[in-house]
Amino acid sequence: MIQIKTMHEVELMRAAGLVVAGALAAVRAEVRAGVTTGELDAVAEDHIRSAGAIPSFLGYHGFTGSICASVNQEVVHGIPVAGRTLAEGDNISIDCGAILQGWHGDSAITLTVGSPRRRTPR
Repeated sequence: MIQIKTMHEVELMRAAGLVVAGALAAVRAEVRAGVTTGELDAVAEDHIRSAGAIPSFLGYHGFTGSICASVNQEVVHGIPVAGRTLAEGDNISIDCGAILQGWHGDSAITLTVGSPRRRTPR
C-alpha cells in the first residue's frame, strides 16, 4: 500500500533530514588523522540533540552509537569507540539517523582521511 504524504508530513520529513545533514556536516569537519570514531559519534550526538532530535541508532537493539562508523574494509554498521583512531588514508563511512517529531531522517557519507593511499596491486 502506498501512503501519500501531505505537504506538512513532507516538511516534517525534510526537517528530520536536515538534522541528519547538519550532523554529517559537523562530523565531516572533524574527520582527520588522530580523531577517534568515538569522538565523531559525540559530535553527531551533540548536533542531533541540540536540534531537538534524538539519535535513531542509539539503543536500537542495544547499539551503543549515535552513528555507524565503518573504517576501511568494514562493510556497514561499525560501532564507534573511543579507542578506534583514524589514520591518514583511512576510508570511513558514517551512517547517521535522527528522529524529529516522530519522523526519521537517515543518510550516510564516505570520506577519506587526508590524502588517499595508493593501492598496491596484488
